[in-house]
Amino acid sequence: MSVGAVVPFINDFLVINGDASTTIGGPVPEGRTKVVVLEFWATWCGPCLQSIPHLSELQRKYKDVDVTIVGSTNEQDEQKIRDFVKNQSMDYTVVLDKNQSLHSKVFKPSGATGIPFAAVIVNNKIVFSGHPMDPLFGNSLEQAAAKASSTRKEPVALPLITQSYEELMQLRPKELRQILDDRGIRTTGCSEKGDFAKLIVETCARTQYYKQE
Repeated sequence: MSVGAVVPFINDFLVINGDASTTIGGPVPEGRTKVVVLEFWATWCGPCLQSIPHLSELQRKYKDVDVTIVGSTNEQDEQKIRDFVKNQSMDYTVVLDKNQSLHSKVFKPSGATGIPFAAVIVNNKIVFSGHPMDPLFGNSLEQAAAKASSTRKEPVALPLITQSYEELMQLRPKELRQILDDRGIRTTGCSEKGDFAKLIVETCARTQYYKQE
């Protein structure tokens, strides 16, 4: 598949490392930009092994945007691949292309003749194909990642606690403690139920707290 080609939906592979719901060519929600790097590799390929640290570093670099690096091998020994991934510290998604779908629908149509081979895919359209250590690969991924949607969740504003001391005393100690824990308020020195209620009145009525989902 050449640059500009649309990648078909493929999900009949086994995820060895990463999100088990990973798919290639799947639907992208309106208004979002999703980037996938699909890299073909094998345990016996020396140049492939050299690219592993580079790909791991890139996945960490783009962890806050919708960039997913997927390493695909069509070797058939599942346990061998699992052990290899663990020993190599591959910090990105790794899949076992048991049915050769990725190989037959992406690798072969691209005209690739060897591995490692990588395609940078933006919203299911290929924007680069070639060697993952090629400087053009890095440039293409950087440009794509700049447009990728953020995956960071915005903190949620917690409500102000406006109940009186007397009203708070109607709650269970566990509930009072949870109010404080959610807001990151230290409860050192609080031993009685009334201590928790008093601390909530003093700290949670006027100050806005946020919780990271």
